[in-house]
Amino acid sequence: MTADLRVLRFDGLHPDTLGHYFAAVGLLAAVGQHWPDVRGCWRNRRFLLLHASLTEEQIKGYLLDTWQPTRYERWWGDAQKADTKAKSSSEVWRLRNSRSVQEVQVLECHLVGLSRNQFNPVFGKGGTLGQRDFADVWSECLKKARPTTKPAKGTTGTCGARTASSAKKSKARLNTEAWLDAALTGDDTAELPSVSAAGTWFVFANKSFNTGQDWFREGRLSPWLFLLAAEGALLLVGDVNRRLSIRARPYAVFPFVCDPAQPTTPGEVGMSKEGEFWAPLWDCPATITEVRHLLKRGLARLGNRSAHAPHEFAIAALAAGTDAGVAEFVRFDLRQTTSAKVYEAVPLEHITVSRPDKADYVDRLSASTLLSSLIPWLNRLPYEPRDSKQRGRFRGLRGPVEAAIIRVSERPDEAERWQHLLLLLSRQQARIDRNKSFREKVPPLPWLHPDWFTRAWPEHLPCPEEVLLARAIASIGAGTAYPLLSNLFGVELDRRGNPTFVAGDRPPRVVWNDAEPLRVFGQVLSRRLLDTEPGKPLALGGTCLAPLETVARLLSGDDLNLDQAAEWVLAFSLIDWKAARPKVRRDRLPFAGELLLLGLLRPIFHENPSCLFDWLPKEPKAALARRILNLIQFGYLDEAIQAAKDYYQAAGRSVVNVSIGRSFDDDLPARLAATLLVPLRNHDIRRGLSRWLVPEKVNLK
Repeated sequence: MTADLRVLRFDGLHPDTLGHYFAAVGLLAAVGQHWPDVRGCWRNRRFLLLHASLTEEQIKGYLLDTWQPTRYERWWGDAQKADTKAKSSSEVWRLRNSRSVQEVQVLECHLVGLSRNQFNPVFGKGGTLGQRDFADVWSECLKKARPTTKPAKGTTGTCGARTASSAKKSKARLNTEAWLDAALTGDDTAELPSVSAAGTWFVFANKSFNTGQDWFREGRLSPWLFLLAAEGALLLVGDVNRRLSIRARPYAVFPFVCDPAQPTTPGEVGMSKEGEFWAPLWDCPATITEVRHLLKRGLARLGNRSAHAPHEFAIAALAAGTDAGVAEFVRFDLRQTTSAKVYEAVPLEHITVSRPDKADYVDRLSASTLLSSLIPWLNRLPYEPRDSKQRGRFRGLRGPVEAAIIRVSERPDEAERWQHLLLLLSRQQARIDRNKSFREKVPPLPWLHPDWFTRAWPEHLPCPEEVLLARAIASIGAGTAYPLLSNLFGVELDRRGNPTFVAGDRPPRVVWNDAEPLRVFGQVLSRRLLDTEPGKPLALGGTCLAPLETVARLLSGDDLNLDQAAEWVLAFSLIDWKAARPKVRRDRLPFAGELLLLGLLRPIFHENPSCLFDWLPKEPKAALARRILNLIQFGYLDEAIQAAKDYYQAAGRSVVNVSIGRSFDDDLPARLAATLLVPLRNHDIRRGLSRWLVPEKVNLK
């Protein structure tokens, strides 16, 4: 039979800063020393303690009078300096052999000895960070939380002396009780003391310049918060790990600590970034022994390996590749903010971990699969320099993509984040493609799954006409050896159908450029007709068809944002559309005006005209299509119409005589050439040509 547990909520312990998070873990560790069966968890981003009979007054009394904090002393300081000069770790290893187990555990929270000492960035460089010394701050807070009172001089043994001493003690007692209450409950009415050098974990407690009447103001903080935070941080014991390889060298591992994120702007190059700490929030009540085991493992896996970068941690959380019980990660970036000699734990995103008992579990797993496909390509991108003198060598390839992946992992149900990532990938691909040095070292993006489009434009969102137009154009050549991707980037397909960059200069078939979109669409059409082999289907077939109304708006010069459409063509060309057959909106538009021209000419640009009408030739006429396209682009529409009529008459059918003359708009030829590139439904193409065909005489005999 399960017993009911009393829930104690501490509103002052939250994951808004790294120090408050450590203080929550430290509270569980401190209370667990006296009540081993006490449990702790996070609910609504507030820390809870659960016990059968424990009260908040008992906890406060225990902390004030009985609790003995873990002794925090940097006994390895001189040995660390000697190892730094010798570029080794032998002195620390020699000294640790003569220390107690508890002292060694404190050491291993700060550094792990390999060929050289590897530091835990949470504690700076072995417990110091510039002028900040974590052990000194701990000693300062301990004195303020538990002050010692001296008896008054000359009054020893008298009643008045005892009364004065009692008054002093009561005032100190009231102060420390108020500070403890402020730490646990978040009460902001108590006047907190000044605590120096605590800003690494508590960003709000930094020294503030130009504040108040002095040159600066020291940060104010409850000393109990730092004592509890140190108790929790000392659970982050490091270890030596080895990758899954016989020849791989061992490396230092600290729980839930990963490499720093790559810079996203040139101004971030050279800024001190020592790493990130991904604080796990668990919602299942756990004892201190279980939490200690959780922090010791520090497990976040991406496939069969551990996550080392921030974006890998985010994908691991999305893929449920973390320890059981972890409900959420809070990301803290250990980075420079004001002084170049120190850094602070800046709170960033909250990444929810996928859970099998949640309704969106399958959806989140599929999202993680899509993002995981980028990891092999992302690992091949060059890293940014870390020296501020090399800001001119900033490439900007990795950082923006990593940041976009983390944003998607934070809210995988927001389509706007997927749209941003998809557009960013196309821009990065274009940058790599236009830089010969990048193309020689970096592979192109692998084919993306069609679900990327579904994520960017889910069914509940209205899909703009520009997006439908871009998807149809991007699907041209899907499943063949000549996809549209080959006209946009200098790539070719290998034997397995995967894109690879062409060695040397970009081939002539890459005609995509930053010119006016209508002109670029016509250039792509002309090039694909030129590259069509004799006797083969025209390289104009697509798996995603555009609605007739969309094509009509393009042809009539309606208010389509063609720049946006061209941008999405680049993005959608990265998707492998060979297996995609999306539903097409069926429009019953009448073929009139400019749409009549499309109805006459479009069958000639079909990849297999015989599937439209059985009387059309089985072999497509690439030369005729090129001739008609050239006539259109030079404005000779009557000649283009006549060439089409001759083609149909040679097939045994007559068409009506219509003259266009020179009364059309100046941009009609460019718009007509662009629409001939867009894949359409066969039914719409048949309807368009049927308006031109002269009805055959019916033999009644």
